[in-house]
Amino acid sequence: MATEEKFTPYAGVDETVDAAASAAVVKAFQPPGRLFLMGIMAGIFIGIGFWLAVTVSSAFWTTKVTGFDAATHKLVTEPFNVAWPLNPSAMMKFLLGAVFPVGLIAVCIGGAELWTGCANVIPLGYMQKKLKLKALIYNWVTAYGGNWVGSVFLAFLATYGSTLLLASPFRDELISVVWAKVNLSPWEAFWRGVGCNFLVNLAIWLWLRSKKGDFMGQAFLIWFPIFTFVTIGFEHSIANMFLIPAAIFASPLALKQYIITYYDFFFNNLLPVTYGNLVGGFVFIALVYWYVGMVKGSKYGEATPTDALKYAAEILLLAGIVHHVLEVAVPGAIAVAVEKALGLSAGINLTNAGMALIPAVITGIYYALLPFIVYKALKPLK
Repeated sequence: MATEEKFTPYAGVDETVDAAASAAVVKAFQPPGRLFLMGIMAGIFIGIGFWLAVTVSSAFWTTKVTGFDAATHKLVTEPFNVAWPLNPSAMMKFLLGAVFPVGLIAVCIGGAELWTGCANVIPLGYMQKKLKLKALIYNWVTAYGGNWVGSVFLAFLATYGSTLLLASPFRDELISVVWAKVNLSPWEAFWRGVGCNFLVNLAIWLWLRSKKGDFMGQAFLIWFPIFTFVTIGFEHSIANMFLIPAAIFASPLALKQYIITYYDFFFNNLLPVTYGNLVGGFVFIALVYWYVGMVKGSKYGEATPTDALKYAAEILLLAGIVHHVLEVAVPGAIAVAVEKALGLSAGINLTNAGMALIPAVITGIYYALLPFIVYKALKPLK
């Protein structure tokens, strides 16, 4: 009688997958108020990382933004009268990447609910049959909405509140970098989102496999992949929730002109970048390591190619589309409608800078209410 062929799971990956799946249960089975609050904290942490990055890297920013030309649809700039011995663009990117990781270090070690990480961890719980798809959708909706509110609050603090990002060269780098982000093609934005969350979740995966309690070692492991994604120039949806609103707010405050619109924010950037982040985190980290780890011989179960295709379809198509409709398309439509009702468009002179904040406030109310509605409708804990 032939013996059944069994394998040793690759590098103990199955243990990490199952531990992450158990953590996903805790993350998904939280009441909406608490889960949303931790999403807000994650948005603030990530925003602080990019605020620091802009502040440090602006030392190598070479152009001053003086306005926006609606006829040519281009920023009006002039050079700072500074000669640099090094390539300023490369140094600016290096410094951006060097200090931004503080955000994810705070999320992982301090504890907060970052949607780009949930795109990896929560599907592991679903694929290990520890939670249902409705719990995954509930977690994503709540975390993403909380991230948006936390990030936009920090953008308010950086511009309307403290005014720290309104001085040159900080505002010049901020507006210029964001202008480039919202003028990417959907194809470029999607693939930059894929690359970003592959590296973000590589950092999270290394953190999951690290020695518990070794916080310095964990911070070191997280730092390198995050430094890499920022320096390369990939796109992170949650970081953009801070950067783009900050630029929307800064232009009328500092230049008395409305330059970047909420349509640019939601539909030119956030929509393709968010889906790219989902693909990068889920496909290249969660699905790959789950499939590699769950071999015949693992005490945690066995994954087949059919299982992998089934879960990919359910998470990328069903859950992914629901998430994008509820978390990007609908709030984006709300923000754009309010923006239009206020008569705001790219290039107009705007002396009442507070008007730029109104679409964000109304959209934030939607994001704050949605987790409670989804929780009541889906009953994710049952």
